[in-house]
Amino acid sequence: MRGNYIYGRLGKCVSAARKKRGLTQEDLSGITCLHRTHIARLERGELNPSFWTLLSLSRKLKISLSYLLRGIK
Repeated sequence: MRGNYIYGRLGKCVSAARKKRGLTQEDLSGITCLHRTHIARLERGELNPSFWTLLSLSRKLKISLSYLLRGIK
């Protein structure tokens, strides 16, 4: 399914950006006010995140939204 592929790519990008900043899922949860399990499911490609969730993640990870979405087709 195309959607699952896209969500999986997005999740890998979020995970890579989080790890690059040296954050755990718990750390990211604390600074974004998203539950840790929500972040875990997003990183596994199991969720369709809202625009506001993506915007919050990009701001807290100090990356642009376009960088977060780069390579997702």
